[in-house]
Amino acid sequence: MDIKGIIEAIRSGVSGIQILGQDVNRIDEEIETVATVLDFKVKEWNLGYGWVDFKTKRALKPDQNALLYQDLKAIADDDPTGRIYVIQNACSVLKDDIRAIARLQQELLRIKRHFKGQAAIFFVSKESIEFPELVDLLIPFSCSPLSLEQVDGIFDSLLQEYSVTVTTAVRNSLKSIFSGMERDRVFQIFETLKNKYKATFPQESVGDALALKKRELSRSGLLELVDSQIDISQIGGLERLKSWLRNKKHIIDDLTKAQGLGISAPKGVLLAGMPGCGKSMSAKAVSSLFNVPLFRLDIGSLMGKFVGESEANMKAALKVAEQASPCVLWIDELEKAFSGINGTGGSTEITTRLFGYFLTWMQEKPGAVFVVATANDITHIPPELLRRGRFDEIFYVNLPSERERKQIFAVKLNQLTLPPKGLDLAELATLSKGFSGADIECVINDALESLFRSNEPVLTQPLIKKHIDLVTPISVVLKEKIAVYQTLFEKLSLKAASLAEEDLESINALSDSDAVSERENAASNEFIASEKLIQLVNDQSPVVRQAALKNPQCPFSGLQQVVNRYCKFDFSKPGSWSNNEITKNEFELALQHPNMSGELILELHSKQLIDAQKLLSLAHKLSFEERKKIFELATIKLPRSVTTGTVQNILCFTGNIVKYNEILIEIDNERGNTQKINASVDGLVVKVCVKTGETIHAGEQIVQILVPKSQGRIN
Repeated sequence: MDIKGIIEAIRSGVSGIQILGQDVNRIDEEIETVATVLDFKVKEWNLGYGWVDFKTKRALKPDQNALLYQDLKAIADDDPTGRIYVIQNACSVLKDDIRAIARLQQELLRIKRHFKGQAAIFFVSKESIEFPELVDLLIPFSCSPLSLEQVDGIFDSLLQEYSVTVTTAVRNSLKSIFSGMERDRVFQIFETLKNKYKATFPQESVGDALALKKRELSRSGLLELVDSQIDISQIGGLERLKSWLRNKKHIIDDLTKAQGLGISAPKGVLLAGMPGCGKSMSAKAVSSLFNVPLFRLDIGSLMGKFVGESEANMKAALKVAEQASPCVLWIDELEKAFSGINGTGGSTEITTRLFGYFLTWMQEKPGAVFVVATANDITHIPPELLRRGRFDEIFYVNLPSERERKQIFAVKLNQLTLPPKGLDLAELATLSKGFSGADIECVINDALESLFRSNEPVLTQPLIKKHIDLVTPISVVLKEKIAVYQTLFEKLSLKAASLAEEDLESINALSDSDAVSERENAASNEFIASEKLIQLVNDQSPVVRQAALKNPQCPFSGLQQVVNRYCKFDFSKPGSWSNNEITKNEFELALQHPNMSGELILELHSKQLIDAQKLLSLAHKLSFEERKKIFELATIKLPRSVTTGTVQNILCFTGNIVKYNEILIEIDNERGNTQKINASVDGLVVKVCVKTGETIHAGEQIVQILVPKSQGRIN
């Protein structure tokens, strides 16, 4: 809340201050700060008890009947000099009380004319006050949900106050979840996690915090909270779309750092194309990929019967999304949501106004609300939504190719309780030409029903082929319309969500080229097939092998092959040291790869192929349980030889590896001399317990670090 702005407004003669928000305790604290600066006293009225003591909330007159119109006479009879009058629940109370509105108007005018800068009336409400008698006499201020920067300070204070330790990854994830929430809710969730996990919050605490946030946000009723369990790997094909989303994930995961480099928060994506081809499934997968809540916005459900109600619902719904950020906001069948804009008549005028507000919000929305809009018929989408700046990208989703149909069959069949084995998926993909993903799912469901009726144990090739013949695919049902869609998408030059078959074949073909440079290009390409990457990991050329290991899509099995063939060079035996150095470089690339598993890292450490220093650098890849097996928590404190000191400079940060005798902080000791505090062990910093300018005493914690159990002091 802009406390300085409120103080300046009152001093300049503003008699009415409107505070929008629902963080009750935080609003009270900031009103009290304003009163302290101005040397004013605060008097509060609420709907429960009438006039109450601002601090204790006890009624000033027990058993009084709380009626605002009558109670406002207390202001009229009072000398308002040096007073702030706080009206709680203002919008709800005034909605049906025109006499109270009129009396407040007179009191605001009286203060403005005769007690300028000496008093003010505060209106606290979740909703904006729009009564014409009052609106010109009020200046609005928002007690907005916590920003990421505010969460940073509050969360670190809570960790320090309760001596809770977290990894950098968990810390960043929890801060991201707490962003956009009221402070009181953050306190509640933190308390819940502390009661469950005590002094260390593991990776599992992130899921708990996210679930609690989802439950809180679902109460609004304006947005549908969708619980998505769909992983992006469950989507067959759509390689370009999936690659683009993975790139956006890197920004969402570390938004603060990205924004520090001038990168804007991702706006969203529009998926247009054939029905039943994975658009809605992709929207759900985005939520799982980003690990954020998924909300579905139904524009039709926002329509109200009273003037202005639809617009108010739209604003409230988008406000909930902003509070939930980072989150995914899914708008299904966008073309229907804003159909009929710029027409005539009541409903179309409302839709036009909603569309205008939505456009503005899309352009200027604060926070990381990633919008996923899906549409079947792009011809009915207003052209204003298709221009650059609304969405980061627009993808065209076509009917799946034969290769993609094979992938869809594989994904759907592997999800069954008893997955069938030995099926010829290539034949099924060929026979299902023109089928959408939904058509293929229908085939499998129909085959399962037939299996159940005949009491057979498992799906067979003939049974699935039989039901392929029985299903009329969407390419036949909507033949004419699909032809129109495909012509239009080509005309608009929309980016295809899938890679063309010839592109994939060309990329994969390069992996078998005799030219090293072409194999290197293939190894670097994110769309190359997994089996080809594994082949290139074992290529004769070290340049090609290393290019494959740098590819983010390199599968775990390929990484496993690399680390399994590594052995330390033995100078007592014959061999080429330079070749061993190449192998060592590949071993390092495999260890640092995003797909490297904690289990394999621990196995390599047990074989002494990874030393303690390397293990520390890989600690972020280990789960909480894996860390407990190999690390213990060590605390570095201010030495007893130093009575007190003021922290002048902090040279270590969470996530850093510090070495024995490395400088952690610099202090001015009790004699005023600069003194350096050094690390007593090597370790990974998980928590810095001091702040610059803080006075610390002998024996107080400076940092907490992870130390391998078997090492003690690591040199």
